[in-house]
Amino acid sequence: MTGPIVTVTLNPAVDVTYRVDVLRPGETVRVPDVRSRAGGKGVNVAAVVRELGGESVVLALTTTRAPDEFRDGLDRLGLTHRLVPALPAVRRTVAVVTRADGTTMLQENGSPAAVTAEADVAAALKAELSAGAGAVVISGSVPGGLGADVPAKLVGLCRRYGVPVIADVSGAALREAAGSGAVLMPNEDELKELAGAGVEACRDLVAAGAPAVVATCGPDGAIAVTARNAWRARPAEVVTGNPAGAGDAGAAALALRLAAAGAVSEVDWRAALADVVATSAAAVLRPVAGEIDVAARARWVRAVQVERMR
Repeated sequence: MTGPIVTVTLNPAVDVTYRVDVLRPGETVRVPDVRSRAGGKGVNVAAVVRELGGESVVLALTTTRAPDEFRDGLDRLGLTHRLVPALPAVRRTVAVVTRADGTTMLQENGSPAAVTAEADVAAALKAELSAGAGAVVISGSVPGGLGADVPAKLVGLCRRYGVPVIADVSGAALREAAGSGAVLMPNEDELKELAGAGVEACRDLVAAGAPAVVATCGPDGAIAVTARNAWRARPAEVVTGNPAGAGDAGAAALALRLAAAGAVSEVDWRAALADVVATSAAAVLRPVAGEIDVAARARWVRAVQVERMR
């Protein structure tokens, strides 16, 4: 029995999803279907871990004020959490979903964190690691008031405890994390910005110190590269729906594989990559990030084709 998957969300959100028939910029659009939930990439990961039968803990910053809509939202989702009050307010993100145009995302940057936030998050993570975390996923953006190197520092803390960690961050935070010892999980655009495109860019990152790189490629699947091998996996079927949260679902599947293996070197990467792609695709079928179609995922995880790359 492995310990829980601990997800770290430095810039949480309250996610609002509007489903409309047509989005007409400059006009009034009536919204017949509105959903609101506690969000942020790490929250989505934790929710999917639970759907996959695992145990998760949400470690996140939250507001210093009451009422705390984010905390209340986690309670409604039934997610175990350890929260660090360090933000004037929790940001909101809005996803506008139409059948014709797909998903339009509106994302607030968020409020700057308190000067004590870095030390408080590190202390909270240390407590979870001491309690026996199975794996850690550090996800999403870094709010103002925290340095871009904070995710890399948290990776270092995980490594001191011998706990495998995924860094699903972007921009300056991804550059800082690239040599930290985390499994990197960029999307195509993030990979290109950091190191270039495709499998060779992933190999360069592994050569620079990443134990593995899993690059997600949207409807084209994903690539996984370690020091020994490289693989590409493609979805078993063409899937349409809401792609928000697909990468987070893939990170949840990978985190469970890492926790079960105990170390990056012990992971069955062919099976893990198939799981990442199937679980990501299963998330696209659901209207809200942080959910998956469990039956579709179970069907697809056996059907995903994984090929070794040279």
